[in-house]
Amino acid sequence: MNFEIEIIYWLQNLRNDFLDELFQIFTIFGEELILIVVLGFVYWCIDKKIGERLGLTVFVSLGLNSVLKLMVMRPRPFVVDNNITNLRPDTAGGYSFPSGHTQTAATSYFSLYYFFKKRWLLIAAIVITTLVAISRMYIGVHYFTDVLAGAALGIGISYFMVKLFEKVKNLKPIYLALLGLSILAVIVVIVINFFRNTSSGVIDAYQLYFDSEGIAKMCGTLSGFILAIFYEKRYTNFSNHRNLKKNIIRFIIGLAIILGTRYLLKFVFGLIVDPEALTNGDGFKSILAILFDYIRYLAMLLIGIGIYPKLFKKIKI
Repeated sequence: MNFEIEIIYWLQNLRNDFLDELFQIFTIFGEELILIVVLGFVYWCIDKKIGERLGLTVFVSLGLNSVLKLMVMRPRPFVVDNNITNLRPDTAGGYSFPSGHTQTAATSYFSLYYFFKKRWLLIAAIVITTLVAISRMYIGVHYFTDVLAGAALGIGISYFMVKLFEKVKNLKPIYLALLGLSILAVIVVIVINFFRNTSSGVIDAYQLYFDSEGIAKMCGTLSGFILAIFYEKRYTNFSNHRNLKKNIIRFIIGLAIILGTRYLLKFVFGLIVDPEALTNGDGFKSILAILFDYIRYLAMLLIGIGIYPKLFKKIKI
């Protein structure tokens, strides 16, 4: 749609060093690091039950986003139009529709409002989601309909999940169903993309990885979170408290553990197979890289949400 390109043109015509930095700060509020910060803080320090439900809501939303991206396969604006500049080339992989950053922001911050029922959280959710949406167009990685769909899906999913939690008291069957679906989704996506990216018997290994990594990471996250909740309930069963100093320690250590797991496993798995170095015919390596992404994100959540809280009693935090 020409009007969507025109919106990006108009935004990028406003560019200067200050706005470039400002909008890249705005876009961070829809990224993985901020999500980890928000979820970890709520789960470890504020309310474990709300943290559990917030995590499930966000990870279901992200899983759906990855599926929709793969179904629609809309190229990003800077791919379609060379006049559009991608200001964040390192974080703009995958397809364009719907906007994952905008959907993440909408799901996370509107869920916080629905759970805590604070008016200032509603205002914050509206402002942050809007700023993230505008930043994604300014940066050149999304169209207007991408961010509009992402915001609508995020708000809708968060509202639906809150109502589901109000009606369903035993979430275990839902957890088990989602765990099974997440594993099945990774397998199905690998198989479909394997045949889609095979021509004359030769596999486009990088494209196979490119088309599958988003699903693998999000399904790994969902699987890891569900397994973590099962583990925590059975073996850990920690409690929240209101000791500020101890909560700060909980939060800092937890954040370090999750991020440490993320980057350590990325380094280790990268020694075995480097996704950026995949060439035609490297089908096995591509599938291995996809599975490594699934395992890496599963491990992050399992360790950070399920296993790490066992330390709370041992080191008295």
